[in-house]
Amino acid sequence: MAYTRGNLAVKEQAQTKRKSPGYREKTMVITRRTYLPVKEKLLYLFTIVVCVMIASLVIWQNANIYGLNKEYQKIEKSIKASKQEISRLTVEKQQLEVGIRDKAKQMGFEETSDQQVIHVERTPISAKSGDATNGSGTDKKQGL
Repeated sequence: MAYTRGNLAVKEQAQTKRKSPGYREKTMVITRRTYLPVKEKLLYLFTIVVCVMIASLVIWQNANIYGLNKEYQKIEKSIKASKQEISRLTVEKQQLEVGIRDKAKQMGFEETSDQQVIHVERTPISAKSGDATNGSGTDKKQGL
């Protein structure tokens, strides 16, 4: 007796042979795919084209906004640098205005009184002369 799945009490089954008939009947299943009509295909195609156009429009607008934002940040940075330069130059101007009298006195200039009149000769400058400062009389030291 054969050992069947751990149980010896099971009776051994004899293999039965199937009798085959002289012919075998074949059944073949034929499935035909139903294709979409042309109008429906065009509708789907048109829908996809419209969706792609809308998506590309949104992407283009976002890219344009990004470019404008980048340009705005660049201009803001430029304005900030210009303001810093202006404030630095303003401080330098104030320092120069304060020290101009001392510098003039060091160079030998004299401060004028309110009643003192300074006369400066004016001479016409001709286009023929090569040096315009010669003979003008302004190179002499005058008072402030």
